[in-house]
Amino acid sequence: MTEKLLVRVGQSQQEPVSWLIWSDSDSQIIASGELEHSGLLGELTEKASGRSVALLLPASSVQLKQVALPTKWNRKLERALPFMLEEQVASDIDEVFIALGEPATIEEQHYINIALCDLGWLQSWMSVFGDFDIEPTVIVPDALLLPTPEEGALSAIQLQQQWLFKGAHWHIGAVELDWVNDYLMLSPESEVVHYSPADSLATTKSLSAKEAEYDLPLAICAQGLNALPINLRQGPFAAKKKQPQWWRDWKSGVIAASVALLAFVSVKSAQLFMLQSEADMYKTQAMSVYKQAFPNKVVRPHLLRKQIQGELDALSGGEQGGFLELTNHFVSIYSQVDDFSPETFRYDRKRNELRIRAKAKGFQIFSQVKSILEQRGIEVQQGALNNDGDYVIGEIRIRGAA
Repeated sequence: MTEKLLVRVGQSQQEPVSWLIWSDSDSQIIASGELEHSGLLGELTEKASGRSVALLLPASSVQLKQVALPTKWNRKLERALPFMLEEQVASDIDEVFIALGEPATIEEQHYINIALCDLGWLQSWMSVFGDFDIEPTVIVPDALLLPTPEEGALSAIQLQQQWLFKGAHWHIGAVELDWVNDYLMLSPESEVVHYSPADSLATTKSLSAKEAEYDLPLAICAQGLNALPINLRQGPFAAKKKQPQWWRDWKSGVIAASVALLAFVSVKSAQLFMLQSEADMYKTQAMSVYKQAFPNKVVRPHLLRKQIQGELDALSGGEQGGFLELTNHFVSIYSQVDDFSPETFRYDRKRNELRIRAKAKGFQIFSQVKSILEQRGIEVQQGALNNDGDYVIGEIRIRGAA
């Protein structure tokens, strides 16, 4: 993008907001203005579209420091940096945002250039910009964008009711007009290179006017963005990666298809689970019936079908064929009667009689079982029925031809 929108805010959201659109290709101002307060930032939403946005913070709210390091800058030192600064900041270190600049070496001493500001304050400004759909790509203190001076000199420009200063070694300042002369008296630099008229400066320092470069303060700052010394869009304020256009075009369709596929798989999985549970229940019931019918046999679940078939073949071909016939008649009632559970089976071969001890939910269920078996031509005798709590327990005798 060759055009930039610079937005300079104040300490509070009630202070005026300055803005300027700068063209890099033509090196000129396209438009500029001032908003009365941050609540009017919506007027810049359309101007921000298609342009990179630089959020300029007041230098009075951002502190620059050069932190001396025991060795060359590395990841371990980055993790230890908050602990190194803990005694150098007045507030809780957890409430301070630390932005990393470039490492520096001065006379063989290693340093890391950093910028500090209040974390909650910067979060509130990012929230305001987000409310108006403006996303800064660059966040930087305003004075840091002034031209870099020579050793022993200060770059200076007047912005509203302040003078902004930039020194040669990671030093910036923002001073109210009433205090600017005192500030210059205490500063060690001997020369002030100013990019706006300095008639109000009463100082013994050498004043060097860059009249040919006089311009709007934000226009001077716009040119400094080409050699950005630090960008506070890092850490918790790092810009999110933009999604590719094809994803933005197809995102809703892909999400809808994914939801539909997930729902389909979930339904089928639930059905499969229910069927498997039902199969396990029937298998358990089959094993229970097998144990009751053949108490001396060892049940092998994976061979249960073959075991049952083997026993049935033996019964149908031997003396106990009557047992198989009576059992088949009795099994037929399961599809017609609910809440009826056999507990024991006893077969009398000589009398060809099958005795079933069972429990049911009510007396009428035994009558129903007896009626069904008699309809199949089986002789049925019903024994005594006893009420045992929620169940009725009794015995049924089924007799075939002797």
